[in-house]
Amino acid sequence: MKSIKMKGKNVNEATEAAAAVLGVSKDALEVRVISEGKAGMMGLIGGEEAEVEATVREGLKAEAEQVLQTILDKMGFLAMAEGVEEGEGVKLNVKGEDMGRIIGKEGNMLRSLEIVVSTILMKIMGKRYRVSIDAGEYKLKREKALERLAKDVADEVESTKQEKSMPPMSPGDRRVIHTYLSERAGIKTFSKGEGKERRLVIAPAD
Repeated sequence: MKSIKMKGKNVNEATEAAAAVLGVSKDALEVRVISEGKAGMMGLIGGEEAEVEATVREGLKAEAEQVLQTILDKMGFLAMAEGVEEGEGVKLNVKGEDMGRIIGKEGNMLRSLEIVVSTILMKIMGKRYRVSIDAGEYKLKREKALERLAKDVADEVESTKQEKSMPPMSPGDRRVIHTYLSERAGIKTFSKGEGKERRLVIAPAD
C-alpha cells in the first residue's frame, strides 16, 4: 500500500495535501495523525505544523469484503463475506449461518445490503462501483429458475403469436429475463406498469 507523510497548517490541510500527492480522494486514505500542530504566538511565529501519515486504502475487493463483514457482524449474523472483482464492480458471496435472514423475503435483504455497501464504498473509494451480493447461492438458483420460466413463456408466445405478461417482479429479476431473451430471434420484451405492479411483457417481435 502506498503511504506518505505530509505537513500542513492543520490536520485537514495535511490530509488534503497527501490526497493530492497520492492522486486519490481523502475518503480513500487511512490517516494517522503524527502531530496536530500548534498555533504560534499571535498566529504568526513559533507555531508547529500538523503532520499526518496517509496510506491508500486496499483495493475494491478487500474494502468491499471489510464493509460487508462489518455490517454482518454488527447485525449479529454468523457469516463470512468473500468477494471477487468483476469489471467495474465487485461480487460478494456470504457463507455461514442465518442465510434465510440475510437473504430476506424474495431477496429484499440482499438488495438492501447492496445499496448500503455501494454507498459506503463510494465514500471510501471516491467512485461508485456496481455491487452484487449473494448468499447461499440464492441469486444463482433464482437466476436459473427465472431463465427456465422465461424459456417456457417465450416458447408459448412463439407458438401462439400472443404476448404474455409476467408476474410483477423486482428490477433485478426483470433484467435477468430481459438479458436471457435479448438474443432470441422472434421475441421481444418490454416493461409496463408502475411501482410494485411493474412487470415484464414477452411478445412476438415486430
